Amino acid sequence: MQIPYHSPLLREEKAMDLEDMGAVFYWTRYSKKMGEKIEKPRAVGFFTEFHAQEKGLRLVVGKEGRVLEGNAVSLYWLVDEADGIIADAKFQVFGESALIAAAEGACELLIHKNYDQAKRITADLIDKQLRDRQEKAAFPPETGGLLNLVLDAIEKAAACCEDLPLPQNYLSPVPRHMENNEEGGYPNFLEFPRATKLSLIEEVLNKEVRPYIELDEGGIEVVDLVNDRELMISYKGNCTSCFSAIGATLSTIQHIVQTKIHPSLVVVPNMDELKF
Repeated sequence: MQIPYHSPLLREEKAMDLEDMGAVFYWTRYSKKMGEKIEKPRAVGFFTEFHAQEKGLRLVVGKEGRVLEGNAVSLYWLVDEADGIIADAKFQVFGESALIAAAEGACELLIHKNYDQAKRITADLIDKQLRDRQEKAAFPPETGGLLNLVLDAIEKAAACCEDLPLPQNYLSPVPRHMENNEEGGYPNFLEFPRATKLSLIEEVLNKEVRPYIELDEGGIEVVDLVNDRELMISYKGNCTSCFSAIGATLSTIQHIVQTKIHPSLVVVPNMDELKF
């Protein structure tokens, strides 16, 4: 299969097929989802200033790696200058097949996030995006450097947006002295200021819940935190007509919130917006 010059799979002297790109790491070690992203990536391509001007958005480009060193990635974002939201994202890569999957997974996570949220995407989150089973990693250990390459490109793209305002209702990350990455959440959660509590909740939802709900064109918004214990949420998109919104999905969200933030939290959905 000949690869056009504008493809993400570029070589200086000759075109290569996808089978050759996967030769370094056996495809049997990839997750099924990861293999599908490599064979049929949806975010392949690039944007130009013309595309950005046509839509009234800012073009942002983040590049990392070098072709001569074997791996390189370029991320192209169209960003709303009013609130720093990434309206669309595409990529081009040169190198190992796993780099295609990493860039594709990252682009899926980036869309509709603001640039500050983009900076907090992790290799683990991209990996979870492409897992077949929750307990089994999608990327072989040897591909960790490729994931980091994509994260570095995200950092460079985000740095080009720091002059833009963030959404008015957006809460910045929790201060580092309050961080706690251990299972069991934040023992002193109930003592934190309200803004900090809401920021923690948004942080966990952005990392642990929203990326997976959005894969099925659903959404979740925080409505209120009542008495510091009742987390009122509102479902969006396909979630409003899915019975699991008050079953398995709700149970999973509550388990994540109780585990990652505080065991006293109870998640309560807005039943008025459900359509079943």
